[in-house]
Amino acid sequence: MTVTEITQIGKNAVNDENILVLFGQTITPDLLDVSIVQKTISDEPIAIEEGGELIFGDQTYQINGVGPLANQNLNEIGHATIFFQEEVGVIPNAIYVTPEVLPDLEVGMKITF
Repeated sequence: MTVTEITQIGKNAVNDENILVLFGQTITPDLLDVSIVQKTISDEPIAIEEGGELIFGDQTYQINGVGPLANQNLNEIGHATIFFQEEVGVIPNAIYVTPEVLPDLEVGMKITF
């Protein structure tokens, strides 16, 4: 499993849409307000798959679907959009997880893929 750490939470990153946008340290300034910025703290490449788990601190989510570009984007620029919903859509950089409730986030929290 690969571990990242939240370094910044944009002021509009958490809302009532049940979506989180993750980006790595190379995020552009215009996306900071709506994103969760993370840095990788383990050397393993991210390789998530349907049926796996995504863990925010001690809050565990079941992965129900992974877009075809999610792993590549996470490894290259730390980017993915996480949808907290049961229905799996077709967005290429998406990760679909349940339960359908956003995690309680804080700077310094670990994300385990």
